[in-house]
Amino acid sequence: MANMNRSDTAKPLDVPDPMEPPRNLFDYPTPGILLEDPPNEFPVVLEKASDSICMTIDSSDGLTLQVRGVEPGPVTEWNKRHGNAIHRDIRKCDRIFEVNGIRGDAKDLMQAMKTSPRLELMVRRPSEYRMAMKRKSIDEPLGLKLLEDGDAIFVKGFESGCLFEDWNKANWQQPVRKGDRLVEVNGLRGYPKHLLAAMSQSAELILVFWH
Repeated sequence: MANMNRSDTAKPLDVPDPMEPPRNLFDYPTPGILLEDPPNEFPVVLEKASDSICMTIDSSDGLTLQVRGVEPGPVTEWNKRHGNAIHRDIRKCDRIFEVNGIRGDAKDLMQAMKTSPRLELMVRRPSEYRMAMKRKSIDEPLGLKLLEDGDAIFVKGFESGCLFEDWNKANWQQPVRKGDRLVEVNGLRGYPKHLLAAMSQSAELILVFWH
């Protein structure tokens, strides 16, 4: 009868293969195939060569840092490596909501951006929302203060007692906030002058913003 003894080197069936340790969220990613569903939030790692962060930043919402522009430097180098491949490039209107583990206060985020040589950022793409508003006439002021910035237009603030303040009180879960970008007026998208003209020509407004 043949010897049926198991080999001394045989691997027991009940011993699982060792698992690889989980990767750090901020490990440098390896570009791969194009993603069908680009991420809305993603990590970014920047190594600063100087005190400059090479970005124009707006912190008016008090909670995040909104990217208003990108200058040559660590950000553009990151974008070259991780933009087209895995959609993790930093773009205008993106919001940085975490810097080196810090969240919740724009001043703290900005301080960490300035003082740390290595930046581990969490970045969020802008989300779109719409609102409907009806004035008594086209002459009734909206009370919305806007700031033109190249091909974009942003909310700078509100006049006291204006229609937008009433809207924000009634829609406190999705208010119009400082730093939000106006992208559409009554179905029209375009340059700031086109949006402003459309706002002045109708008492009934459907506005689309990015936050």
